[in-house]
Amino acid sequence: MRQSKQLFLPPKKKRRTRLRNVIRWILYVLLILLAFLLANTGDYLKPLLLIPIAFCISSVSGTIISATVGIVCGLLMDISTGTLLGYHTIVLFVFCMLISVLYDRLMQQRFLNLVLFTAIASFFITGCDYIFRYAIWSYDNVSYLYLHHSLPCMVYTIISSMVCYPIFSLIHKGLLPPRKRTVEKTVKPIEE
Repeated sequence: MRQSKQLFLPPKKKRRTRLRNVIRWILYVLLILLAFLLANTGDYLKPLLLIPIAFCISSVSGTIISATVGIVCGLLMDISTGTLLGYHTIVLFVFCMLISVLYDRLMQQRFLNLVLFTAIASFFITGCDYIFRYAIWSYDNVSYLYLHHSLPCMVYTIISSMVCYPIFSLIHKGLLPPRKRTVEKTVKPIEE
């Protein structure tokens, strides 16, 4: 009787891994909600914190989880910035999928990689926001909006990625198993 119960219980290592995953995702959700709350408080210029958070999570996750994180963070960005639902969602979905594939196949977990990706994405997102929300309608003093709103928002987002990365690095070091990097060999048939 005792042996049959032990067969159905997962080993201690699996239980620890599950507990670590639950704790890690609780921390992820709390940080995403904190970033969403910060994005919705006050009328001052704020960084787009959901971009580096989504990228930090996508850098260690698979493509499906990265896509989900990109969709959730994009929807929260759409709500907090007042744009059409799906506008930032599509952009973050694509960027998170790309980052997941790049980190899985080519790149390593480095501080500068995340800052570079955040800089590219924030430049793209703030540039598209400027073009599609203001420049296309030829409002007066549109360049003022770009210089005093879009550019500072982009710079704050890049600086915030320098703060987000160490936080997520601590979470990943403490709660993720170490990654094993292997190079897959492709066998080519001998041509005659």
